[in-house]
Amino acid sequence: MSVMDAKRNYVVDTATKLFLSRPLSQVTVRDVAQEAGVGEATVYRYFSAKSSLIVAVALKLQGEVAQYFLRESKPVNGYTKLVKFYASYVDLFAFRPELYRFLYEFDAFCVEQRVKGLDEYSDNLDVFRDAYLAAYNEGLQDGSVREIRDPSLFYYTTTHAVLALAKKLAMEGGIVRQDQLTDQIGEIRMLNETFLYMLKK
Repeated sequence: MSVMDAKRNYVVDTATKLFLSRPLSQVTVRDVAQEAGVGEATVYRYFSAKSSLIVAVALKLQGEVAQYFLRESKPVNGYTKLVKFYASYVDLFAFRPELYRFLYEFDAFCVEQRVKGLDEYSDNLDVFRDAYLAAYNEGLQDGSVREIRDPSLFYYTTTHAVLALAKKLAMEGGIVRQDQLTDQIGEIRMLNETFLYMLKK
């Protein structure tokens, strides 16, 4: 790794810590530069705008999440792999809810700012779909899952639903009294159980 790459990665690491600890709108390029101990010009040398830096952070976090979702496990049937896949959403919410807050804000930021250059981010999302469909197909072969009319559509529908719930819970915290009456992790688990019930043969 070159010195320039190392410095760029250090800026991204620093920005990641700041973006996970504060709302995106409250973190400036100057904040990142000061925290990293470099000049603003150095940050702009690697990232033409704050939006480019935010996308770089999103890519970094996406890689970390992918490693967690796709971690190796003992040989199991396809259904059990799908159980673990959905459980990963719960685990991340339990231990790193700030990831979901970032995702919520990242989505809103990209829409509001009409951010371009998201091809790499989009391409990397296919890794999750491919792993899911591989587990589903394995489940069909070993008889642990039932046949779904459109497995790809089922994947997108269910994962979008889980993500939307996790992001909502991470953002809202406890706005109204009813938020204090429910178990947030339990809500995500229950949604997952509904999907898994539909999958299990």
